[in-house]
Amino acid sequence: MSVQRSHAAAERSADSAPGAGSGRRPGKEELAAAAGATIPDILAPGLDILFCGINPGLYSGWSGYHFARPGNRFWPALHLAGLTPRRLRPEEQHLLPQWGLGVTNLAARATARADEVDTVELREG
Repeated sequence: MSVQRSHAAAERSADSAPGAGSGRRPGKEELAAAAGATIPDILAPGLDILFCGINPGLYSGWSGYHFARPGNRFWPALHLAGLTPRRLRPEEQHLLPQWGLGVTNLAARATARADEVDTVELREG
């Protein structure tokens, strides 16, 4: 699946993304502006597990990272399941392939709710 980065995400590197370890949270306007943003897939040859979400949420669209909203259970669950040696932060998503893990989405664009993704997008995914 080919995924394009949003214009905003393309202009910043992973290390300079707004939420990259800064602890800063977006305002309502920033979240609204993240609608339609995309996040690159985390893929590599020979993955053991590929996690597939429906589509990124606005917080992820804003930050440029999968499962980025504070309190999201994805990152703690990976560690508790023994899939990673420690709990990763969303900005460390690039490390996943070293443990045979990857992330993608059925639909690429960020929305406030999964029900905003239309049937055509889901079929294409």
